[in-house]
Amino acid sequence: MKNSRQTTRTGFLIALSLGMVIAMCSLGSATTGNIVKSDLAGKWLIALHGTTGCGFSDMEADVTIDSSGAGTGTLKTHGQCGDSTLTGQAFNITSVSANGSGKAGLSCGSGCGWDFTIQVSPDRSKFNLVEVASANPGNFVEGLAVRKSPSGHVGLADLTGSWQATIYGMTGCGIGTTVVSFTLNGSGVASNVNETFHTTGCGDGSANTNSFSILSLNADGSGTAGLSCGSGCGWKFNIQVSPDRSTFNLVDVYSANPGNFQAGVAVNNSTVPNIVKANLAGKWQLVEYGQGGCGLASSVVTFTLNAAGVAAGNATETSHSAGCGDTTSIGNTFTIQTLNANGSGTAGLTCGTGCGFTYNIQVSPDRSVINLVDVSSANPGNFQVGTAIHE
Repeated sequence: MKNSRQTTRTGFLIALSLGMVIAMCSLGSATTGNIVKSDLAGKWLIALHGTTGCGFSDMEADVTIDSSGAGTGTLKTHGQCGDSTLTGQAFNITSVSANGSGKAGLSCGSGCGWDFTIQVSPDRSKFNLVEVASANPGNFVEGLAVRKSPSGHVGLADLTGSWQATIYGMTGCGIGTTVVSFTLNGSGVASNVNETFHTTGCGDGSANTNSFSILSLNADGSGTAGLSCGSGCGWKFNIQVSPDRSTFNLVDVYSANPGNFQAGVAVNNSTVPNIVKANLAGKWQLVEYGQGGCGLASSVVTFTLNAAGVAAGNATETSHSAGCGDTTSIGNTFTIQTLNANGSGTAGLTCGTGCGFTYNIQVSPDRSVINLVDVSSANPGNFQVGTAIHE
């Protein structure tokens, strides 16, 4: 009996080893860290906000990308120049490095287009975008692309839990940044919304009487959501939930809200609360849009965090601004100042002598995405929002 059991165990181990070898041989680039264009094939919803020749605008690009990185889709724009829907627009991944950094282009009609710097997340389900090209001096655009779930099956119950959303936009209070925390129940409804806002027209404040609801949700993760902002006030967003259910983007492209232009990113608090600074060690790319001492600007910041959550003097920022032109600043510091076990916290970025931003942040459960928003009353002229993705 002993020999028989040993033979069975040995056979099992051989079979297991062979299975592991076969599995390892069949692994795609998604698990080896070698990101290529074909990894991005599929359907995506890109939420963008920024300033163009039409003033401030929210934009939504619903695109399908093929294995060569080429794609087409529909671009919806809701801005100060009015609303438009353009079909047949080109979206192309022009280059992508093995670590996920790259370039992409999106057309916006005849003779119109943007050239983005991008960073693809390790799981290939998200990439951020920012326009910092000096060839587009009047364009400052930033956003997040989220893949539509190829297998479907995304349901309201999948979104149960606590979330943090960072939003930038223009409303009746002028330019403003907002951080919103809420907990969704199994029906996609939250009644415990806590909101901190930082605006040009209404100053700084907070509210805890608003509501957030998932209004509709398709099996591929696309849908709509609503956020109230007081009596007779509210926004309706188009959303796209990532396949891992950890992130969704938001964009208001509704003509029913002619004076409201809002877009942002929501990230789930970790359901297994054990996120620490050491989890964030490595290289990151942050894309930002906002208003500061240089006026309207879009920026890309690359930095490497150590195990203590500090990128001491290695943050490089390429900025594209209305007031200061195009600049590159080196030797800056990015610091995770505080970090809770659920991934919420604060961070700071220096931008030269006597210059800096303080952010509220939320780290995604898989530690690959951080959303950031500056709602600090200590920075009355700064309104910044962005998304950092781990290389």
